[in-house]
Amino acid sequence: LAGATLVGAKATAADLAAMLSSLSGRQAERRTSLRLAGLLRVRDLIAADPAASHPLERLERVSGLDRWTLARQFRAAFGTNLRSFRTMRQLDRARGMIRAGTPLSEVAVAAGFADQSHMSRLFKRTYGLTPGRWATALAPG
Repeated sequence: LAGATLVGAKATAADLAAMLSSLSGRQAERRTSLRLAGLLRVRDLIAADPAASHPLERLERVSGLDRWTLARQFRAAFGTNLRSFRTMRQLDRARGMIRAGTPLSEVAVAAGFADQSHMSRLFKRTYGLTPGRWATALAPG
């Protein structure tokens, strides 16, 4: 009986959520199709050169979308926002350069960070280790 009550409660909650969503007008928004071609152009532009700062106006032109639609659709298509996507590509570049033995000060500049401490803060927040400790962990025993 308790299991049936739980199932009923879940169904009721789902029905309530659907009703509230339809009343809020969000249903129509969800049906809007993604402009995937433009979103892919933006994603590829950032991924090709994450060190470059891409002004929002340029991303709007590349995608053919206004900034708000671009932000909403980018998150819907790729599961992250534009800034986080760029940061992760910068960190990918940094890890590759660190793995190749590039000095951290050069890595920070080449990956597009403001300075080495900026890179280190983001690196540690993302991976749990500073770039120096990560490089040490990679070194053969």
